[in-house]
Amino acid sequence: MIACDDTRCRIGGAVTVDTVGGLLRELQPQFDKGVVTLDFSEVDAADSAALALIFSAMRQTGGKLACTGLPASFTTLAELYGVSELLPA
Repeated sequence: MIACDDTRCRIGGAVTVDTVGGLLRELQPQFDKGVVTLDFSEVDAADSAALALIFSAMRQTGGKLACTGLPASFTTLAELYGVSELLPA
């Protein structure tokens, strides 16, 4: 589930290998409209595909992406993969 307003999109539900492709397709036009913040506070399940979503979004926004409400599982995965310093604040 994605809900967007102005420059922010709230993502809810699962961000997993099964859902990330659809989420990215849904987000693409939002990035074209100027969305630069992703709010993950309503995410209830995530796997490593969540990191792929964030890094893809960073590329699509020219590195201007900000992320809020990152679940602890995101940062744990990022630390495990050695990419935690790359996560946008």
